[in-house]
Amino acid sequence: MVTTDVRVVRAREVFRGPGPQVNGLEAVPEGLWISDQIDNRTYLVDCEGRVLTSFASPARNASGTSFGAGSVWVASNVRPAMVFRHDPQTGHCTACLLLPKAEQGGVHGIQWRPYEWGVTPPPPPAPKAEAHPSAPAGKLSVGPGASGTLWVTRPGMKVIDHIDAETGEALAQIPFPAARSHGLFWDERDGTLSVVETNHGHVYKLNPKTGEVLDEWRIEGVEVHAMTRSADGRIWIGDASSKLIYVLEP
Repeated sequence: MVTTDVRVVRAREVFRGPGPQVNGLEAVPEGLWISDQIDNRTYLVDCEGRVLTSFASPARNASGTSFGAGSVWVASNVRPAMVFRHDPQTGHCTACLLLPKAEQGGVHGIQWRPYEWGVTPPPPPAPKAEAHPSAPAGKLSVGPGASGTLWVTRPGMKVIDHIDAETGEALAQIPFPAARSHGLFWDERDGTLSVVETNHGHVYKLNPKTGEVLDEWRIEGVEVHAMTRSADGRIWIGDASSKLIYVLEP
């Protein structure tokens, strides 16, 4: 449900995205990681839009983007819904996570987080004998808990999944109160999760443990897809229809 009696925040245009249709954003010290849903490239740009580097991803309809555990994570919003992990220096894809119920919910926004106090990684699977123990091959993963976690918006199911970033195993799930959830960011000041829905531009501030809506506000005049919060407190958004990157006015 989307309410109408909420405060309105306006956005200021900063620059045009480097690709045909911006769909994912993540603020980092160097600037912004931007994923494009048409060319399926992920770009690192400075805060004036100058491209510092870019790489192609196996993701299709590349959607959410995040950075953590030394990697760039890119959501693939096709069936089955997946998240690809990349080396930020080379762009090489180093892992692929199949999301829970991958044929049902799609995936729009993603946000990397370390394991929080009180959240226990899933137990590792029971060891099995290797078919060729002397072969020079790597393991499928180094086990749950090694790479932190991902918060993943699943618009088709109106939920937000919390998963282990190394294995893709489900840790928790909270409801989302509207259709078409998209970008999200974590607020370090109070430990809340803010998620935007694209159809009406409403942003919901959620308790990440229960999904309770703690606050709601609306972004005016922009079709919000991507959203992130930089360390200086600025909230950046990407509009896929206009291909523009905005920052919210205080």
